[in-house]
Parts: sequence; structure tokens; C-alpha cells
Amino acid sequence: MIYKDLIVEKRGRAVCVTLNRPERMNSISVETSSELLHVLTAYRDDPEQWVMILGAAGEKAFCSGMYVTEAAQKTQEKGRTEGYTIFKPWTDMMQSIKKPFICAVNGYCIGGGWHLVADSDIVIASDNASFFDTHVNIGLINGVEAAGLAFKMPLGIVMRMVIEGRRFKVSAQQALQWGLVSEVVSPDKLMDKAWEIATHIAEEAAPLAVQGSKKAILGALDRGPADGIPFTWKVLTDIQDTEDIKEGFRSFVEKRKPVFKGR
Repeated sequence: MIYKDLIVEKRGRAVCVTLNRPERMNSISVETSSELLHVLTAYRDDPEQWVMILGAAGEKAFCSGMYVTEAAQKTQEKGRTEGYTIFKPWTDMMQSIKKPFICAVNGYCIGGGWHLVADSDIVIASDNASFFDTHVNIGLINGVEAAGLAFKMPLGIVMRMVIEGRRFKVSAQQALQWGLVSEVVSPDKLMDKAWEIATHIAEEAAPLAVQGSKKAILGALDRGPADGIPFTWKVLTDIQDTEDIKEGFRSFVEKRKPVFKGR
């Protein structure tokens, strides 16, 4: 499929989805949302896609969130705000996928752009990245994105970002310090680093083990320590009879690189 607002590139079992609206600060419109839902569904359903990178075109912004110009027009037409509704289908889809996501943030990451960061498993940033929010500045609630970030970094910082709005910006180095991102690199090296991480996952890690590990960790966090850790023991049995785990042991004994097949 040819997309209008996205660029999709595949290298082996890794796929990169690039927001391609730099003239609009990579804001997310109705059409962008529809395309994201389509590409995420394909990622979920394709057994040959093992890891996804999320990036953005241009140097100014990773994603500025909702395409406010379009949302304002629709609000005037219908008399109520419906901008939130275009985000829910694709963000629900992203949250339901057990395969890993790598988010590469360059430039501004604002408001609704936080969805991509909050729902990714590995987040890296260029040293020109900046995270802030403008929901309250235009009369909107930041609930879903902020809740997602609150699981990744200190609550007090998220609260200040949301409540103080555009006036409180978190730099890439602060994001690294507070645990939102795991690495900061120069802008010219950002996507190379993202592809490097994706290659490590796609070519060296057993996909069912990666997905099972994600399921165990997130499931434990949902349940809390008392129920969460026992839950992880149950997840371990999900792959105990798979071909990949047998191949993993066999390759270790034979001192060779394993050939995982995702089954």
C-alpha cells in the first residue's frame, strides 16, 4: 500500500514507519490516523515482521500531536470536539501488540505525539529533542498520553509538563536523566542507532521470547508485585514447547548462531 502521510521501509524482519508531514510538524490528521491503524494492523498480523521503528521526517518536530487546524474546523462544524476519537483506534491497536516498538524522537514531541513514546518499548532521542505539552493551552485534557508517560518517568515531572503546559519543556538530556529515553545521540546518528537496535532484535533474538518477555513485564506492572511476579511464572510456559526454544538450546550446545523462525 502507498501511504500519503507515512513512509514504510522494510529491512528483513524489521520495519520502519516514518511520519511524513514535516510541513505540519508531523501532526496527526484523520488520514494519518487511518494510515497508522492500517500499518499497525499489518505489523500485528504479519509473522515476518518482528520489530517496528517509529520515526519522523524533518528536523524540527517528531510529532506535534493532533492536527489542530483540522480538529478546529470539525469542532466548528459539529459544535463539539471530536479530535480525540481519531487517536483511539490506532493507539488501542499499538497497545495491544506484543511485538516490540522502537521510538526515535527528533525535534519537538508535543501532546498527542506522546502516544508514540508512551506505547513504545525502547525510546531513543536526538540531542535536539524536546518534550512538552499544549493540551491545557488550547482547552483540552491530557489524560491518556500523560498516564502513559507517568509509567515511564517521575509523576511530578509529568504533572508539571501537563499543568504548566507549553512553558515547561523537557530536554533530551533531562528525558534521559528521568528515564523517558534510554539513549541520546546526535541527529545524524538517530536513525542509524534505531536500525542498529532493531537489527539486534530481528536478527539475534527469538521473536516469541521477545514478545513473551514484553507480556510478562507489562502484565506484572499491571498486577503489582504481589500478583505480578507469580503471573510471570505462568508466562514462561507459553513458549516451553516451541521450535525456537529447542533451537536456542541446540545452537548453544553446537556453538553456532541460532536460526529462529517464530514458532
